[in-house]
Amino acid sequence: MSEFDRNNVYGAYDEQAGLKAYITKVFTHMGIGLTITAAVAYLFYHSLVTRGTLARIVFFSDFAFFIQIGLLISQFVLVISLNAAITRLSKGACNALFLTYAAVSGVTFGVIPLAYGVGVVFQAFVFAAILFISCAVIGHVTNVDLTKYQGVLLGGLFALIIASVVSIFIPALRDNLLIAYFGLFIFMIGLFIFMIYTAFDIQRIKQFYYMTVDGTDQRDKLAIYGALQLYLDFVNMFLYLLRILGRRRR
Repeated sequence: MSEFDRNNVYGAYDEQAGLKAYITKVFTHMGIGLTITAAVAYLFYHSLVTRGTLARIVFFSDFAFFIQIGLLISQFVLVISLNAAITRLSKGACNALFLTYAAVSGVTFGVIPLAYGVGVVFQAFVFAAILFISCAVIGHVTNVDLTKYQGVLLGGLFALIIASVVSIFIPALRDNLLIAYFGLFIFMIGLFIFMIYTAFDIQRIKQFYYMTVDGTDQRDKLAIYGALQLYLDFVNMFLYLLRILGRRRR
């Protein structure tokens, strides 16, 4: 093998090894975020079951409504802040925002086992994990450029948000059997959209690696940003599966 060929082979190997390490870093950030969410959710679930101090403050105090609204607003603010200011914030600030968002989400997730049952929650988590891993692998190995469908995915996401808001503020829709089946169809579409988003985000994370320089804060910050996107993909897949399985349970 000539010196030129040897350099090409070693360079390609180093690049693939670097990409693998970068994706591992992204998934590590995501895993830490999910662990924090699960830990906080369990803490609040246990407090709700035992009527502990945390539950009394957040859910049963005179200020419970304002606390809950504040938690919901803070989730939106944290995500928007990280998305909008990723290039201006320091690496530590990006990580702090992501972990804070994961913790705040855990508070709202603490009520889910009471609404659906622990068994349904466990089933939804397992199915979400299987689907997420499968879609992530597809996104990594496929030669199809999913990033060119970003506009379509964004449009579908906005349509889902509008449909969800309408169903919340028009209770009569939930009492109609035909609309109920349509709602189930919407949940399945939502699940499918976030499955595609998972593969899409994996490809974007690979783009982040190739467009940045190793060892820079910019690459590390984009790893945290990528972890947030995958975290949101997984959480939304879990929530849509929860709604689907919850309807079957009823």
